Amino acid sequence: MRRAILTAALALLAICVTTPAMAQDPMAQIQQLLDEGRQHANSQMQQAIQSYRQETGDYQNSDEAVWNYLVAESRRQNPEWYANLKQREAAFQQQQAAYVQRTNSLMDMSFEGYMQRSHSQHQAHQNYIRNVIWERDLYRGSNGTIYELPYYSGGEVYQASDGSTFWQNSAGQYYQSNNWDWAYEMSPFGG
Repeated sequence: MRRAILTAALALLAICVTTPAMAQDPMAQIQQLLDEGRQHANSQMQQAIQSYRQETGDYQNSDEAVWNYLVAESRRQNPEWYANLKQREAAFQQQQAAYVQRTNSLMDMSFEGYMQRSHSQHQAHQNYIRNVIWERDLYRGSNGTIYELPYYSGGEVYQASDGSTFWQNSAGQYYQSNNWDWAYEMSPFGG
């Protein structure tokens, strides 16, 4: 019965990963498949009990007692199959854990790739707006701070909130001076 439920759950997981419609609410789909698996297992159990009752004429014992007898009889008749059942279950659990770990790793890599692409697209969009629409660029100041300044200021002087003053010579090179009036040649920032 456990095997049927587990097999059904694994089949659902495979379907959820590959079918977009199933992926919309995977937990509901898993619950539905688990319920179907339980119903199927209960149906098989009832069929086995009914077959036993028809063959033996035993209608006095409860379904639970008959089922326990059938399980015990199966264990007696198939000792080699039950002998290594725990090892097989442990091996299966290890296999499933490795599968889940590998799948999670692939999903993490996929998500990380998506986030990197999104970040790159965002940066490209920001650069386009800044460079093409606003006609500005980033420059690194003497203190390492990044300032956004127009491409060509035409002799304009700008003052930053930190007290630094910027101006651009006729060749387009920006200079920064602090409150003590020394000038620093600014370099374009590549970000």
